[in-house]
Amino acid sequence: MRDLRPTMKWEYKRIRKTSWDTVFGKGWRPWLLLVAACFLFSLIGAQYTLQTQGLDYVDQWLGYKDENYEANVGYLKDYVSDLKIVKSLPAEVEKSAVDSLDSIAASNSWVIRVLAHNAAYFERNPGEVIANLLIIGLIMFIVKFFFLNASEIGLYRYVLENRQQEKVKFRRIFAPFHLKMIPNVIWVTFRYSMTLLKWYMLFIIPGIYKTFQLSMIPFILAENPKIKYKDAVKLSKAMTKGYKWKMFVTDLSYIYIWLLHLIPFAGLLVSVPLSMQLDAEYYFTLRNRAGIDYTNLPEQAFAGAPYVKRMQDRKRNPNIVLSDPEYVLTDVNTKTAHKKGLFRFDYSPFDIVFMFFSFCMVGWIWEVCYEFVDTGLLVNRGTMYGPWIPIYGFGGIAIVLLLSRFKESKIKLFLMTMLVCAILEYLGSFALEFMFNSSYWDYKEMFMNVNGRICLAGLMAFGVGGLFGVYIAGPAISRFVDRFSRRTQYIAAGILGALFVTDIVCCVIFGFNSGASVGGKIV
Repeated sequence: MRDLRPTMKWEYKRIRKTSWDTVFGKGWRPWLLLVAACFLFSLIGAQYTLQTQGLDYVDQWLGYKDENYEANVGYLKDYVSDLKIVKSLPAEVEKSAVDSLDSIAASNSWVIRVLAHNAAYFERNPGEVIANLLIIGLIMFIVKFFFLNASEIGLYRYVLENRQQEKVKFRRIFAPFHLKMIPNVIWVTFRYSMTLLKWYMLFIIPGIYKTFQLSMIPFILAENPKIKYKDAVKLSKAMTKGYKWKMFVTDLSYIYIWLLHLIPFAGLLVSVPLSMQLDAEYYFTLRNRAGIDYTNLPEQAFAGAPYVKRMQDRKRNPNIVLSDPEYVLTDVNTKTAHKKGLFRFDYSPFDIVFMFFSFCMVGWIWEVCYEFVDTGLLVNRGTMYGPWIPIYGFGGIAIVLLLSRFKESKIKLFLMTMLVCAILEYLGSFALEFMFNSSYWDYKEMFMNVNGRICLAGLMAFGVGGLFGVYIAGPAISRFVDRFSRRTQYIAAGILGALFVTDIVCCVIFGFNSGASVGGKIV
């Protein structure tokens, strides 16, 4: 369906005035909500990150600046330089490999600062520190390039609706992220970013041209999160055809607003919401031009006049009713999303409580028996004083709650159990060493181990345990618990909980359980 209205006229003053009135002419509450939305996306690194760099200055003023940062990075670089594999490289490649650590550390400096809080851990495990730095750096890159870029669409949606009504509910930033739409939003924003990056890598001027030509894609996607990338490109090109220079000139006429971006926080209060609203006004203006295919633009409410214009009309004619528009894109139903989420099981809260303690105690019995068979010593192998090892409890509960959905496939359940247990065991070992300089297990002599924290044999044993927990232990514990009255369940859960909390208090006062064949402080 094509619109046959006359050719639209680009009016610089109207565009600038409507943007200004939309941001500052509706009262302080709508303005403050818009600022809060912009600040949120700046804080998570999705948009206008310069506006939250002022937090770094606050940290320095409060004395949070780590004066040992450069020395810690130098220590890691020396470690890399001494590695045999690095020494075997040509001199130029070796220097490049070592120097690359500077840029990686700079972009994720918080990792260095956090891990260096425990100097003993930092000095003992430079290799693990570097591995954590690389892994977290990769994760942050993926999050930024895929998820944060996609999250911007929520802000664009909010700004579009902010133009059409007085007060937009803050939850509307989540509106484009219905479960069935998220993959498409991520894919379209990824291809959009890659296209611009490709053009800027070729030439600056063509890159600027492409930026204006494709600038409507985020707004199109915010209106219709289901649209395919090719259709969004085609629509953006059609909308901006013949108007790219006018958009550029309008931007130049607002040069003083762009300069405010350079002032952290001050820019956030004025220039960021205003520039976002100005871009939205470009979209609404070009959306109403002649010859545009409206098949992929479903929101009829966006074809109406802006709220500030309708508010002015109402002053002249009090009979005009100002009502919030109705949108095709509905709110995300968080309750439905939760029901269809990760947790699928048929156990009551009491079942889960008693499963936790059962798995804790079974793990403790396993460790004690293993040590007795291996060394002939009968010792408490747990980190606590009672007959329980919490990591077994948390691992068992995680498997039952997260992996019951895979019970139709034993192989898939086995592999997923190994993965979950690998994560829990590694994090548990890391937390004990980093927080308390303690070690309760060390697999460095085992085949296929990762820094002595996890090993293949142990994970395979956990995989078998996961099958036992999902198919046998979980249902059996549930049936056993159901044999007792609710009052008895309350009493039993209360007694176990009280004993467990008492044990935790004893650990805090006297320190964790330690000794020969048990583990404890790292010397």
